[in-house]
Amino acid sequence: MGSEYKRIILLKGLELINDYQFSIVKSLLAHDLGLTTNMQEEYNKVKIADLMEKKFPGAACVDKLIDLFKDMPPLKDIVKQLRNEKMKVAKKMKTTEETPKKKPQQARVGPSACAPTTSSALLCGRAEGTTASQVMKGQHQAAPRGRVLHQGPLTVLVLKATEPFEYESPEEGRSRMFHATVATPSQFFRVKVLNSNLKEKFTKESIITILDYYECKGILEINKASSVYEADPLQLIVVPNSIIKRANETPKIGNLYKQASGTFVYGLFLLHEKKVNRKTTVYEIQDNTGTMEVVGTERWHNITCEKGDKLRLFCFQLKTIDQKLKLTCGTHSFIQVIKARKSKKEPVGFDLKVEFDMMHSPPDQFMGFHSGIVKTEDFY
Repeated sequence: MGSEYKRIILLKGLELINDYQFSIVKSLLAHDLGLTTNMQEEYNKVKIADLMEKKFPGAACVDKLIDLFKDMPPLKDIVKQLRNEKMKVAKKMKTTEETPKKKPQQARVGPSACAPTTSSALLCGRAEGTTASQVMKGQHQAAPRGRVLHQGPLTVLVLKATEPFEYESPEEGRSRMFHATVATPSQFFRVKVLNSNLKEKFTKESIITILDYYECKGILEINKASSVYEADPLQLIVVPNSIIKRANETPKIGNLYKQASGTFVYGLFLLHEKKVNRKTTVYEIQDNTGTMEVVGTERWHNITCEKGDKLRLFCFQLKTIDQKLKLTCGTHSFIQVIKARKSKKEPVGFDLKVEFDMMHSPPDQFMGFHSGIVKTEDFY
C-alpha cells in the first residue's frame, strides 16, 4: 500500500500547489531529504515525491505533507483532502486484512479491550471486552515479540501525558519518549510514545487520530513510523466520567499479588522504605492492603526520594524474583517522585498547593543523569 500513499502526496498534494508554494515545500524539506541548493532548483514534483516516499515510508509521507501544508492558509482545503484520502487508504488496508477471516468479532479498529495490563482500572474492565480479547489473543501469538500492528485509524481523547525523558534501547540507542493516557467512549489506553516530537499533539483534552501503531499486552506503542494527527474539528468524543475515573485510579497492592507475572502496572504509591544496594535499589511501596518491593536498576537506581514520598510508576512489570512477586523496571519505565510536606507548620509561602517540576541528576552508567521528575504536593 506504500504506492497508495505516494499517489496521495503526488496527485492530491504536490500536483495541486503552484510553483511558489512548491519552492517553499522544497526549502522546508531540504534538511530531511538532503537537498542541495541545485537540487532544490532542479527537482520536480515527481522526484520530491520519490524522495518523500523513501524518507517517510507508509502514511508518514502524507503526514509530513499535511504538517507543511497546514501552516499555509491557502492550502487548507488540500489538507482536508489529504486527511480524507489517507483515511480511505487506511480503511482499505484494514478491510483487505480482515476479508479472509470472515469473523465479525475480529472486525476491530482499535486494540483489545482487555489485556494483561494492570493500570488505574486494574483489570481494564473484564466484562467489557472478553470476546475481543480472545480476537487479539490469536494475533498476539502470531506476531513477533507479542506486538500487534494496527494500521488504524483510532480516534481518541488525550487525558494526560508526561514530559519527554531519555531512555536507551539496543535497537535505537539513546532516544526520547513519553507516556500518555488516552480514551475512547468505551475504554482507556496507556500509550508509549517513542517519538518525543509528537508531544505537542498529546495536549490534554485534544482529540487525535492514530494510524500504524502497535499494541502489546494492552499498551499502545507509537513509534516514528506511526502517524498522529489532529482529528477533524467537527469530530467530538464524549468519554464517560467512569472511564476517566478508572484511568486515574491506582491498583491496590493486595490485588497486584493476584496478577500474573508479566503484568504491566501504572499507579501512584506511597514509599515506605528505600534500600540502596550496589547495583539496585529496592523501593518498598505500601497501602492499606500490603507492601511490595519495586526494584530499580540503571537510571532508576538510587533516585532522590525518601520515606513518605510518593512514587508514580509508569510501565513497571510484575516479575517473580526469589519466589516473590516484585515490580521491576524495563527499557520504557519511568518514575515521578512526588515529595511530601511533612508538617503543616511551614512558612506562609509554602501553604499554597504548589507543584514544580525539576530534573534531578544522580549519575547513571547509560545516560549520565536520571530523568525522573520531582513534584511537591500536600498529603498527610
